[in-house]
Amino acid sequence: MQGRHPHPHTTTPISEVILPKRGKKRGSYSCGRCGVPKKGHVCNFPKNLNPIDNPSPNPDSSLLTSPPSVVRPQPPPPMPQRHVLPQLRRALSFDDVDVNDSPGSDDDEEFSDLDNESDLVGSGSGIGTLPSSCLWEVFKRLPPPALLSSARVCKGWSETSRRIWKSAVELRLRVPVNAQIGLVGSVLKKCPGLVKLSLRLESDIDATMLACIAFSCPKLDSMEILMCNSVNRITGDELGRFVAEKRCLTNLKMEGCSNLGGFTLCSTSLSTIALSDLYCHAKMVFNCPNLKDVSLDFSHQENDTTDLTLMVDGLGRSCPRLQNIHIASMCLTHAVVLALAAANLRGLRMLSLVLGSEITDASVAAIASSYSSLELLDLSGSSISDSGIGMICNIFPETLSKLLLALCPNITSSGIQFAAAQLPNLELMDCGMTISDPDLDNPTTQENNDLQLQRTPNSKQHLIYQKLIIKHTCLKKLSLWGCSGLDALYLNCPELNDLNLNSCTNLNSERLLLQCPNLECVHALGCQDTLVGTLKNQVCADFMAVEDHSHCKRLPDGSKRIKVPDLFSPQPTDKKTKRISKRCCTVLVN
Repeated sequence: MQGRHPHPHTTTPISEVILPKRGKKRGSYSCGRCGVPKKGHVCNFPKNLNPIDNPSPNPDSSLLTSPPSVVRPQPPPPMPQRHVLPQLRRALSFDDVDVNDSPGSDDDEEFSDLDNESDLVGSGSGIGTLPSSCLWEVFKRLPPPALLSSARVCKGWSETSRRIWKSAVELRLRVPVNAQIGLVGSVLKKCPGLVKLSLRLESDIDATMLACIAFSCPKLDSMEILMCNSVNRITGDELGRFVAEKRCLTNLKMEGCSNLGGFTLCSTSLSTIALSDLYCHAKMVFNCPNLKDVSLDFSHQENDTTDLTLMVDGLGRSCPRLQNIHIASMCLTHAVVLALAAANLRGLRMLSLVLGSEITDASVAAIASSYSSLELLDLSGSSISDSGIGMICNIFPETLSKLLLALCPNITSSGIQFAAAQLPNLELMDCGMTISDPDLDNPTTQENNDLQLQRTPNSKQHLIYQKLIIKHTCLKKLSLWGCSGLDALYLNCPELNDLNLNSCTNLNSERLLLQCPNLECVHALGCQDTLVGTLKNQVCADFMAVEDHSHCKRLPDGSKRIKVPDLFSPQPTDKKTKRISKRCCTVLVN
């Protein structure tokens, strides 16, 4: 190399050649790493390497002396090439992760190479490894609190937890009493792709919660807010603003809407609305052209001043695609039914008008004249009679599959039997508290029942003690709860699987006959012990006809056929034996 001037005749110890002199004020002319003069020299040793701290491969080399040209050390061997394994990482690091931090905000670069499902996550004890796909399936089934806690175990679990939160599309969260809005916000921030949200609130809610949901869930499609001993302070204007901003929202369900007041809901995407605990609303406007299902449950207070006629008229004009309507209010009148009939909702399939004591047989005629394709009709709590049931059977003989007439005191067993006979596609019938006697339900008059029966005319006794005979091939659920005036019951329903006889206190066990082979559950809360025993004996027996597969053979004279035991009859090997399975039925008395 040019510029290098070795001195072969001079022998100097290697320590003096390499180490600079401490007392020298000016810099050395030799390289401080290899001892070669600096002029025109490029050192091969790294800058942070000190020859004294790194011993030579030869243990005796420190004892040799040689000229500087001979002592020049060989360049170190090249560093082995590092194999980058982007899909593998340390099993456990026990790094503390704050569960309230949004995953992916600070650790995206660190865990960006873990999106493959084939990477392994350690078990924590060094015994083995667990595939990431298995860990994913385990974490996917954890509740939110457990998933938050699992993120604090290690980086691998934290990354899997982050990916679970990020890919979550449905979340059900319970908000405790002392929880703050920041806790809900931190959890929702982890789920940017959330589509369905259900909150069970044990603390009060206001517009701040709606703002947090609107900011954290841009793709929200369904929202459900359930109140548990808490107060809903959301007003109608705040709810209308939230619905207008969430253009992806299709389903909205909210409880505790007593503070809404007047509201206007405008949305082109909303298809289902369910609001409960409504009270005294001056204005209720639904401007939702794609709305198909609406459920409005008003508080059971007689001083409610909501104008249901105006509201129903607006539904008919602004929501032409309505298919299911449910309104539960004590303010339901015949005028509301007339407004609904004038709306001419051609796609209406399910109609439920509950607790309308002023709904009569004339209201049934108005409904039947406008909507002849109903599949479900619920007039519980109305004042219709057997004549109204006759009109229902004449208009909906082929379409109606669910009929609910609970709490209708003017209906007798004759009307129920007529409905069961004239509606062949009926699958569900609820006649609770229809065949009932108020005097029998009052405990203060139980002691004078015998004297009252002696003084009661035969016609009134016939109304009090009635028998019910139902024979139906498609009926699956029958509810007769609270029918204290029912004395005898005969059921022949092969497809019936659920029977409710709660509080049928006057039903005679000797006048009970159930021919329902597919019966699975019988509710008998508040019934007499003898009736419960009779129910258990009948439903637990095998009503299925057991076919006798014994072979028959004629006598030699050909007079008659006799049964031959299987031992003496040929058994073909190609025929399969039939097994008779007994269906288990449960009688619930608690």
